[in-house]
Amino acid sequence: MNIIVQRQSKSIDGLFGAMTLDWNPFTCVTLENLNKAIPKGIYEIDFNYSPHFNRIMPHILVSSRDLSAGGDAGIRIHWANFPAQLEGCIAVGTAVDGDSIDQSLIPFNQLYALLGQQHGITIEIRDIV
Repeated sequence: MNIIVQRQSKSIDGLFGAMTLDWNPFTCVTLENLNKAIPKGIYEIDFNYSPHFNRIMPHILVSSRDLSAGGDAGIRIHWANFPAQLEGCIAVGTAVDGDSIDQSLIPFNQLYALLGQQHGITIEIRDIV
């Protein structure tokens, strides 16, 4: 199972893209902090407890950042609306709205249900074409 994030545009502080799944017709927009975005590549996803969100969340395993953080750098897929709310994570939303995304919690809950805390999920980050 593979999640694909195709970065499409950027603002002064944000990266905007589209998220698709290779096993389901789900799609949404994505937002990343331009200065803290993870490098393009393919990463594994696991599920673990996030102290920030106080719940189990999808964790993107970015080995270089996890190593420098001593284990878990906390890079996750989650809800957010503005680039300043992201420390390397990827937020999902329903639409791009200027320098933000709309209704982030709705697609997050849909995505979380689809992922089902399964093993073997990867995320491929692609740069702006």
